[in-house]
Amino acid sequence: MSATVSEVLREQHQVLRAALARCLVGATGLDVEAFDRFRHHLLWHVSVEERVVVPALQQVLGRLPEGTAGLRKDHAGIAALCVPRPEREWVENLRDLLEEHYRVEESPGGLLSRCDELLVSSLNERVVADIAAQPPLKLAPFRRGPSVRAQVAELLRLTGVR
Repeated sequence: MSATVSEVLREQHQVLRAALARCLVGATGLDVEAFDRFRHHLLWHVSVEERVVVPALQQVLGRLPEGTAGLRKDHAGIAALCVPRPEREWVENLRDLLEEHYRVEESPGGLLSRCDELLVSSLNERVVADIAAQPPLKLAPFRRGPSVRAQVAELLRLTGVR
């Protein structure tokens, strides 16, 4: 039997946690190249949830799954924190946001348990295959400057993420 959608997503969460930890060097340092690789994987993961998993759940339910608005708000904040050239404080904020986001997704009644309940048998196999078939993302280089930071901070404030 192939892996379940929830197992695939949970494994991705573990890989992302480890990759983000490698970006934080010592007490104050940051490996920008490692963060660039991390953000590619992270934003690919977010796109998988938005483009593959949520639509599959919506197809089964006939409506958007409960909690989707909160997940999308988190996804917007996560994406926003990946735009500017990273600084240690922002990466630590992202880490904290991700830990809370993963906790919600992995909790009883969260996205992963909804996948276990609703994406069964051949549908689970199709969604796992669709996840694996998602191409890598092409991201713009990091943006720089105080106006970028101000725009991201305002987006985070408006979405209630920060």
